[in-house]
Amino acid sequence: MDRVLAVWRLWDQVVREKNPQSVYVGNLGGGLDTVKDLKDISQVATWFNADHQGRSGDTPVWACAQQGRVANSVMQGRTVTNVAGAYANAQPNWRHVSKAPAELTMWLAQTTASGMVPWFHWLGGSPEDTRWREVGHSFFNWIADNEAHFRNRSSLADLAVLYPQRTIAFYSRPESHRPRYRGGSTDYVQGLYYALLEGRFLFDFIHESNLEEAPLNRYRALLIPNAAYLSDRHCEAIRKYVNSGGSLLATFETSRYDEWGNLRPDFQLADIFGAHITGEVIGPHGNSYARIERPHPVIDDFKGTTLLPGAENRVPIRADSSPLVLSIVPAYPAFPPEMVYARTPHTTEAAAIFREVGKSRLAYFGGDVDRTCWRSGDSDMSSLLQNTIKWVRGPDSVLSVDGAGLIETFAWETEPGYALHILNYTNPNATRGYIRQAYPLGPQKVRFRTDRRPIKSARALRSGTPLTFQQQDGIVSFEIPVIADYEVVALT
Repeated sequence: MDRVLAVWRLWDQVVREKNPQSVYVGNLGGGLDTVKDLKDISQVATWFNADHQGRSGDTPVWACAQQGRVANSVMQGRTVTNVAGAYANAQPNWRHVSKAPAELTMWLAQTTASGMVPWFHWLGGSPEDTRWREVGHSFFNWIADNEAHFRNRSSLADLAVLYPQRTIAFYSRPESHRPRYRGGSTDYVQGLYYALLEGRFLFDFIHESNLEEAPLNRYRALLIPNAAYLSDRHCEAIRKYVNSGGSLLATFETSRYDEWGNLRPDFQLADIFGAHITGEVIGPHGNSYARIERPHPVIDDFKGTTLLPGAENRVPIRADSSPLVLSIVPAYPAFPPEMVYARTPHTTEAAAIFREVGKSRLAYFGGDVDRTCWRSGDSDMSSLLQNTIKWVRGPDSVLSVDGAGLIETFAWETEPGYALHILNYTNPNATRGYIRQAYPLGPQKVRFRTDRRPIKSARALRSGTPLTFQQQDGIVSFEIPVIADYEVVALT
């Protein structure tokens, strides 16, 4: 990293000698998975250019929005651009034919919604395939017509998701001493992310190196998807946030290692979790469960069952004093049928700990529920995460959007007022490209909390139609009749 930063500064110095207005831009990205320390690079980068041109294989369609969240977590309001490749950059790729227009439009939409500036890209001066041109013309002309509503001042999210840079970079890579059976290091973030999308939550990413600098107190809760590698300094910033009234959700091996991967004797955040390690990681095992032991808001809507699916891996823990809400049912054989019965149907080991300390609500899962949710796609596990997020966040959220479909939302304070971005991911090709067409969503009922400034106009910018709205005590309510691929509602 020292060498990367030295080269970056050298190139920037050279271009500024020619013209003080010039800037050196290095390509960064894309998506969640990066080894480079983006926080360090952000200290020398005048702007952040994400070279995240598209997706291939089983990359989910929301990967571009994730790139925007990662970049903004380190640039904090400074310019971020993203290169959207107009060509078919699949596996294999074809440089001189266009990707599906619906896919390309969605990539541009995510770039814009997440606060990045779209950079439209094609290779070759004499294209024989010109289908990509209309996508660019249409999208950029629309932005130009509504440009003021894309000048963002600040995010309005009330949840923060920790971006665990070192864990993602080193936790399960081949050169690491960590065992690889736990899967990809981004799976934990992806699982939590998917639950956040299904629950229609409004959230930002916070880079781990900004824990001390970022205004954490503006968020109701901090969500930590297995940040296994955390320094004492990072842990102290989290502890300070909780002690000041912030709420927390954390999973699996969070804080079990220092920033260099050295094993600690216990969680560094054991006092916050209300839990202590009693042994080595157990797993991977399928056919393990969590037993519902008593009522709690997190599990109250699970009717007709006393068992929930268990995490594939878990840290065995001892709880301090919290009531047992979910207990561990250890794994047992799933085959042959004659052997499918619980060897130990009841234990006193907690699968999760839920505590209220002062104004803070604290939830810790000893298992990798986020990763298991992502790899399995299990609906109960996603619901458990969603319910926990709702509980730690508390009532009266900044935004609620009620309706059918899988969406992602961003809400910004802008120069003219507010902008709500809704991306429609309801598509059979959402987790394997390319999407061929949009599948429009029906009415979406929106409840949006403002700072009580009077709203005079609500307009859907993509459809170009005014919306009827009501405002009472700082809450603006309206209905969006239909969302094709992407809609932006401007409140002024």
